[in-house]
Amino acid sequence: MSPTLLRIAAIVALATAPACAAITIGRPFGIDLRREIKVGHDQKADVVRKMGEPYRKFVDSQGHEVFTYVWADGKGGGEKATIAFNKNNVVYLLEVVP
Repeated sequence: MSPTLLRIAAIVALATAPACAAITIGRPFGIDLRREIKVGHDQKADVVRKMGEPYRKFVDSQGHEVFTYVWADGKGGGEKATIAFNKNNVVYLLEVVP
């Protein structure tokens, strides 16, 4: 193979390599959410202190704020946590999905 073709092959391989790499989102939660976040007790500030800022925040149709935390390792591992707060900023829903 000519040196020019080798250079082109190397450039193509380098350009497409990142597209094949696993994409990581977030980081493992670091705590057992089902034990550490207490429904009916913890407030929004407690959740942020324990978990950090959420991946996503939104307000549902009833006016409750909802936090979403996500991590994925790009190899099939990960979790998604949804935490909703009532009008007094107290956790009223905690859902963790692997």
